[in-house]
Amino acid sequence: MSQNFKISFALEESDVAYFRKIFRNARKAAAGQDETEIIRAVQELIDRVRTTKKTPHFVRDAVLVLEDLVRMIQDADYDLPKAPRAEVLGALAYFANPQDLIPDQIPGLGFLDDAIMIKILEDEFKQELWGYRQFVKFRTGAEQRPWTRVAKGRLPERLEEQRKKIRGDVDRKKRERRFAWW
Repeated sequence: MSQNFKISFALEESDVAYFRKIFRNARKAAAGQDETEIIRAVQELIDRVRTTKKTPHFVRDAVLVLEDLVRMIQDADYDLPKAPRAEVLGALAYFANPQDLIPDQIPGLGFLDDAIMIKILEDEFKQELWGYRQFVKFRTGAEQRPWTRVAKGRLPERLEEQRKKIRGDVDRKKRERRFAWW
């Protein structure tokens, strides 16, 4: 008989500060790393999580955030500006480091530190992720018949308009969030 149960824990402020320090150090180290290598390493982590049989579901769910961050970097239509792009790449560099806190090979726990870092990233890039997801949602429904010549002709202009609007919204949300912390 299979039984599900919930385990929850709260990270104290000092615990979160510890993880954020690791996160900042990874960002600094990323300055000299190649973007392609960072993305490749993150994709390898995602693949390991997906193919490891004993990976907890909460970790499988958490890597969806990594997938969105990678797509955001690679999406030519979204064209993430240089500064946020560098921030996201710096954050993803943590996952390019094979020496993480808990070795991934430990069944059930190996991806726990990765899941915690993903949650920190999700909070850190909350507005960027919101904006990208809004853009993807718009693009998906932008044209009812994208294969037609008329639709193909107007789609790039519509995407550009929407991207600019979303970037403005993201920047406004970031300012509001910073101001709210004061």
